[in-house]
Amino acid sequence: MKCPACRVSMYVVEYRRIELDLCAACDGVWFDRGELDLLLGDEPVLAQVATADEPTRACPLCDRPLDKVNIGPGGRVLVDRCPQGCGLWFDRHEVAELVADLDDAAGGLPPAVREFLAEVFPAKGGK
Repeated sequence: MKCPACRVSMYVVEYRRIELDLCAACDGVWFDRGELDLLLGDEPVLAQVATADEPTRACPLCDRPLDKVNIGPGGRVLVDRCPQGCGLWFDRHEVAELVADLDDAAGGLPPAVREFLAEVFPAKGGK
C-alpha cells in the first residue's frame, strides 16, 4: 500500500489482530476500517467534518479524496478519513495527540494500549 502523504510503500506492524500500515518516510499511519476501535476498545472517537489548509490526499485503498475530520472526545485532533469508510490516516504525532485527548477526557487508557502507542507513535519531541 502507498502512503497517502508521500506515496512511498508502507510497511505493516501487527498488534492484537490489528495490522497498522506505517510510513517510514513521514511516520504517518493508516488504520483500516474498525482497527482504531479494536485498539482503543470502548474509548469514544467521534468525527466531525473539518476544514484545513492541508493538501487533499487520496485513500490508499479506493483512491478517493480523503475528508478532513476532527476526532477525539475534545475534537482536537485533525485527521484524514475516507468518505467510503476504508479507514483513517494519521500524520506524524496525531495518534499521540489522540491519546492525550482521550486521557484528558476519559481519565486514562489501559496501560498496555498506552505503552504500545507511546512506543510506536512517540509524542512531539520524542524519537
